Amino acid sequence: MYDKNGWLFENPQENVMHDISIDDINQLLRYAEWEDTRAKAIKHALDERNEAIRNGIDVPEVDYILEQFLIMRTEGTVTQMPYGLHIITFPSKGHLFRGEIQNYHKSIPSLNRMLKDGMSNKEKELIRVIAHLRKRQFGRLIWKINVVPYWEAKISDINFDALAQHYGLATHLMDLTNDFKAALFFATCKYVSETDSYRPLTQEDIDKNEDTQFGYIFHTPDWTIDFLNGGGTEWSFKHLYNTDPVNAACAEKRFFLQSGDVDGLAFQIGYQPLQRCDHQSAYVYPMRNGRPLQNNWRFEKMRFHQSVEMSQHVYQMMDGGKRIFPNEGVTELHDYIERIKHSVAFSMDELREVYEDDGVKKTLFPTFDTLKTALIGYTTSDGAVSIQNEPIEYDVPRKLLDTVNSHYDGKDLLRAVGGVIRQTPFDREYRKQRCIAIYGKLI
Repeated sequence: MYDKNGWLFENPQENVMHDISIDDINQLLRYAEWEDTRAKAIKHALDERNEAIRNGIDVPEVDYILEQFLIMRTEGTVTQMPYGLHIITFPSKGHLFRGEIQNYHKSIPSLNRMLKDGMSNKEKELIRVIAHLRKRQFGRLIWKINVVPYWEAKISDINFDALAQHYGLATHLMDLTNDFKAALFFATCKYVSETDSYRPLTQEDIDKNEDTQFGYIFHTPDWTIDFLNGGGTEWSFKHLYNTDPVNAACAEKRFFLQSGDVDGLAFQIGYQPLQRCDHQSAYVYPMRNGRPLQNNWRFEKMRFHQSVEMSQHVYQMMDGGKRIFPNEGVTELHDYIERIKHSVAFSMDELREVYEDDGVKKTLFPTFDTLKTALIGYTTSDGAVSIQNEPIEYDVPRKLLDTVNSHYDGKDLLRAVGGVIRQTPFDREYRKQRCIAIYGKLI
């Protein structure tokens, strides 16, 4: 089914729907297993080569660019993304997928769905600001978990945008995965918001309406959009010498994950202190200004008939969802996260952080005060927005926080990122500075 360029079907630019069978799905599952094996083999070969070099053993020379490409494709390599974060990679596998449990007609991110026709640009920007403020509160909540600040100090940067997306907050990001098994799980198992978990489909679920009778898989070869595997080459050259026209002609332009700066590129989330992202081999695909996946020819579209039997089989294959949706400590904070999703009370410091660090359009709100004035009293479905001087506190009882921490404390974090971290001297120094900033000293 795969051609030399990684497409499953001929003429992908025709953007048609392909009906696939159980046999086709099983073939894709077998290919996914082969990809897992290949990723492990690449990592093993690279580890052996590095060990030989450390021991002074002569090894065949490898083209530098090829070697860097292989390093980027394996796990444990520190990489800086264009929006500034230093992440630790997990294995690349050559393909990206998205699974959807029914026909949604218009697959766009959750924050995009909140922006309605007829809204002014200023109102749309206010809704984005509120989403960013909620993300900031989510970040402060999970910062209470011991492993989160420790991870930032010792392991890698934390992608709060991606974590907010994966734990249910509205963003301009779409989830993708390089693991077909994960995509198939999301295409065949139903999310239960009350318990933040998944279950197999019932016949009643399938027969609900015409849209629920099929599951859908979106696919693209990673070279088309994956920033680390060729998809970002054109973007990188285009922005190589970008300067910020707002601040100064000589200032380097900052890029933001949700501002539209990097729309159309897929980014590995990398290993994170909360486990959901790497268990799902998760990528984020920014789509602030992007068209629905159904209209994007870079994604091949497949659909299959849903069945109770297949849903139960996939659910069991993925260990009741635990292989990609692990039972972890942060789920104990479900009620707090739900409150943050509907928060309309924010602090002055949070608003200032969003204004400075989340790509707010300065053409719409040229000063912090213009944004603050427009936001105070703005009415949402959750109530009117208020801004206060004091921090917004979500007081987690000590006993509950101890329960949350028990899921993470004492775990071997090096093992959690594949047993090795490949980083440059610059990256090591950068992590030391982050550690001092967080703890006041090196630990």
